[in-house]
Amino acid sequence: MRNAVISSLVLVGGLAALGCSSDTPSGGSGGSPGSVGGSLGSGGTNKGGATSSGGAPGAGGALSSGGAPSAGGAPAAGGAPAAGGGPAAGGAPAAGGAPAAGGGPATGGGPATGGGPATGGGPATGGSGGGTANPDVLTVQLGEVRQIIRGFGINATIMPSGKSLPWQQLFSTEGKDGLGLSILRIGMNEKGGHRDVPSDFTQAKTLGAKIIGSCWTAPADWKDNGKTTGGGHLKADRYDDWATMIAEYAATNNLYAMSIGNETDFASCSPSQGRACSPPLTDEYESMVYTGKELAAFVKVAGPIFKSKAPNTKMIAPEASLWIHVWSNLSPTNKAGGGYDSSDPLGCKCFSNDLNDAAALAKCDTKCTTGEAGYDYGHWLAKDKAAWDAFDILGVHEYESQIGYAWPADVTEGKRTKEVWQTEMSGVMYWPEQGPSTDINNGIAVAKWIHSALTVGEASAWLYWWYEAYYQNDNEGLALTKGGTSIAKRYYTMGNYSRYIRPDTFHAVKVAGPAPQKVLVSAYKGDAGEVVVVAINETNAAVEVPIAITGGTAPASMTPYVTSSAQNWTAGTAAAVTNGSFKAALPATSVTTFVGK
Repeated sequence: MRNAVISSLVLVGGLAALGCSSDTPSGGSGGSPGSVGGSLGSGGTNKGGATSSGGAPGAGGALSSGGAPSAGGAPAAGGAPAAGGGPAAGGAPAAGGAPAAGGGPATGGGPATGGGPATGGGPATGGSGGGTANPDVLTVQLGEVRQIIRGFGINATIMPSGKSLPWQQLFSTEGKDGLGLSILRIGMNEKGGHRDVPSDFTQAKTLGAKIIGSCWTAPADWKDNGKTTGGGHLKADRYDDWATMIAEYAATNNLYAMSIGNETDFASCSPSQGRACSPPLTDEYESMVYTGKELAAFVKVAGPIFKSKAPNTKMIAPEASLWIHVWSNLSPTNKAGGGYDSSDPLGCKCFSNDLNDAAALAKCDTKCTTGEAGYDYGHWLAKDKAAWDAFDILGVHEYESQIGYAWPADVTEGKRTKEVWQTEMSGVMYWPEQGPSTDINNGIAVAKWIHSALTVGEASAWLYWWYEAYYQNDNEGLALTKGGTSIAKRYYTMGNYSRYIRPDTFHAVKVAGPAPQKVLVSAYKGDAGEVVVVAINETNAAVEVPIAITGGTAPASMTPYVTSSAQNWTAGTAAAVTNGSFKAALPATSVTTFVGK
């Protein structure tokens, strides 16, 4: 959580972006320098100094294709290891280190191999899509299966007293605004109880949702700073106590999954501790940090305790506010867009949104590159088998860089072995898309966040922060700005994913080949043979994109559901699938979901 004032005190057409959380308090973590896959956009500067729209450099994705790379480029999917390379076998992460082979800037939209429209035969509707690849056609490759999609969701914690959520609207697809969410995230306070959670939160479970949880800080006297705010580290002799409290909360509330630490890389401001409440930090609130070494040690303690006290709950770690901190000591920056460097509570002092930025890596403080005092959580966990085996879900937030990062080549041989869940993201103060805004341009930006997380980061879940902005007038609310009554377009563009890619029955599949510039496409297949294609058209002109479907049975037709400045999930005329291909008509500045069975 990032920017709100806390009352109780988430590749087609371009490079994918890095993800993280912002440095402002309140519910969500901070934003990042830009939207996925684009160069820094126009639209002036946000209040607080960050550009209001546009994108951070992105990394090329395995699931999507097309378009030109973002300005400045970004690491290719599966790129180099984090700052200083991966952890040395049996020791701390190596200092220095060159980027891994293949980690150079990705070139968006090049032709891809594999798949392609079926050859031979006369015109046909639907049917099998086989044959060899056509490098000149954007191709949905049903045989190239990626991660399972567990669902999309929202947070219900750190909310004003007496507030609730429109459960039926959020967690069903019924009615004109039925969003189809399937995950609710709640919070635990430092005493083991709810942290400002609505009393009727179980309504979401009644509607079929998974309930997950997180925790912000241990009790003050269990920390080295003696406070619940301003970061501070958990004392090693309290690892058992804190893990037990977390596991008991998870068991008591019958949670599907529980994080052992919200934003392990974020410390709020705290003037009494020498952390000024000035940009990019905003308010003082509950927070606690871990180094990568500390987190691996704590995970090993928490694992057996979870198995004993909460055997039916999956453990989430590290749930970093900044996705880049899972694989690196680098912290995001938006100085090029008129904004700020990340707050960097561990003091690694190196800033970039590109995991392979050699110049930035060279600036990382040696206390971080030697591995004793830095971030790089994923590498620390992966090098210790006991720690790696102790948790179930790799948790991340997408703040600040606002893009997803690919699983690195030096972890589990470059093959993702854990589900990745992006559990909190929004538009926060001092970072791009802070708002307040409700228009389609912001809706496009949020769709790009989701696209990057699903295609580059291969996330299985993606959650927005709040339903409405409770404390500051920004974009922390998915639906409503502070005091607003009109549902924002970002709500509907998120729905272009959540309403049609249903939980536990859909997998992402590879999309390859060229797409028009500033058009992003991803695809998913269901267990019952459904095919869903989500296309983002950032341009102010309508575009028609031929799309081939290969590697499986193509539907007879694909029905579009359009969100634009004037439409919300509006059904259009079905496009016939002929010889395994269809023409995707994309209105200007829109997100269109094509559904076929």
